[in-house]
Amino acid sequence: MAGCLTMAAKASGGTGSDHGYFWSLYYSGGSASISFPDAGTYAGNFQINWSNCGDVIGGKGWSTGSAQSIGFNIGSLSGTYNNVSIYGWTTSPLVEYYICEKGSVVNGTYKGNVSSDGASYNTYEHQQVNQPSIQGTATFEQYLDNWGGAGTGSNYTVTTGNHFTHWKNLGMPMGNFNYQILACEDYSGGSGSINATVW
Repeated sequence: MAGCLTMAAKASGGTGSDHGYFWSLYYSGGSASISFPDAGTYAGNFQINWSNCGDVIGGKGWSTGSAQSIGFNIGSLSGTYNNVSIYGWTTSPLVEYYICEKGSVVNGTYKGNVSSDGASYNTYEHQQVNQPSIQGTATFEQYLDNWGGAGTGSNYTVTTGNHFTHWKNLGMPMGNFNYQILACEDYSGGSGSINATVW
């Protein structure tokens, strides 16, 4: 997977399902693991622990994704991290997208801003050239809506369709939805953990 920074050629992790949700975890260097300690009570719960990874990105959500209203709660977040985002991919065209709810994403070309769910997001577009993707090494666009003001322990809503319509109106087309997850990413080389729930 391609995060906001280039990953090493060799990556570890995988995908799967748990309590009716799709999960994904990819990392390069170091170690990382995903578990579901509270999923018996909250099906969308997950925990990720990572240490000394060049890049790690993972979380829980849906195997295809859509223009939908997503709820989430970041129960705890510690150590180093770069962002917690609604994260996903489309194909035809191949697009990697972030709706950043906590922290920040690496900025590309500024395209404008959009207000949604009580927050104001700055929109950026960035081209990744010959980088890892869900279709192997490829050149593709990243769409990045950056807010970053979410706290821990509170419920938030992301109306993804507002972002997708905004991008389309800016001439940033979406393709066929691939997976869509609440994801945590760290490319600082540090260590940390997150426990969060998505629905």
